[in-house]
Amino acid sequence: MGSAVEPERVAFDAVRGWALESIRLARDASADREATQKGDPYDVVTRMDGLIERYLRDQVRAGFPDHGFLGEEEGGADDRVGWQWVVDPIDGTLNYSTGMAGSACSIACRRDGELVIGMIADYTTGLAYRALAGSGSILVGDERGETQAIPSTSRAGAARVFLEFGWEDLDPVTLGVMTALSELRLRVIRMIGGAAIALLNVAMYGGCLLGIGLRIWDVAAGIVLAREAGRTVRVWDRGSTIHLIVGTAEDVEELSPIVERFGAARVAPVAG
Repeated sequence: MGSAVEPERVAFDAVRGWALESIRLARDASADREATQKGDPYDVVTRMDGLIERYLRDQVRAGFPDHGFLGEEEGGADDRVGWQWVVDPIDGTLNYSTGMAGSACSIACRRDGELVIGMIADYTTGLAYRALAGSGSILVGDERGETQAIPSTSRAGAARVFLEFGWEDLDPVTLGVMTALSELRLRVIRMIGGAAIALLNVAMYGGCLLGIGLRIWDVAAGIVLAREAGRTVRVWDRGSTIHLIVGTAEDVEELSPIVERFGAARVAPVAG
């Protein structure tokens, strides 16, 4: 992309500190991880979800007062004009609340609807990954410093297909997708319960993600990272609901019929 325009560079520099503070808050030994139900039986929220989102809202308000903000917990307009931050303070809340690996803070910024910055803060490892659209690179680090990440793909990594759905039910759509996958070439299915971590894994180590019924805050940052890692991304934007495939061009071609077949059943808004 060449040199980034100044507003993007300022925002890109700011987001690293926000991510590190989000990691500190989430990993604090005194953090309240008790989950309460907010939608479906296992659609849960913790006090830390709200605390981290409010922290990020405050940072945007202070540093970029003319920018919009869309967050999972407190909402906001889904603006496609001007600058907007799209945030999920804890993606994989059920994992986080039960002490399981696989939760992250997802922070993205878009300009006139186009994603320009992506940051995923991995709460398990304490590492923050960020990328500027068009840069062709991903930076990774913690409070001690930052370096350039080197994406790779092993034979085992390429075999993985991460499945992410905007609900927890083992319903006909979920089962139908698995059945359809079994009729294709051999793949290793993984279901993490957090699209941000799944996308980060695809970006860094290969394989693919097939997501149905997700929300923009689940995937915005991961899309930026995946693109800068050289992965192919196809998005079905249904307004309030997102379907997507991220992987190789062959993955996208092979799996697109599955999304088109089963995604039609999940175009309505999903809880949280």
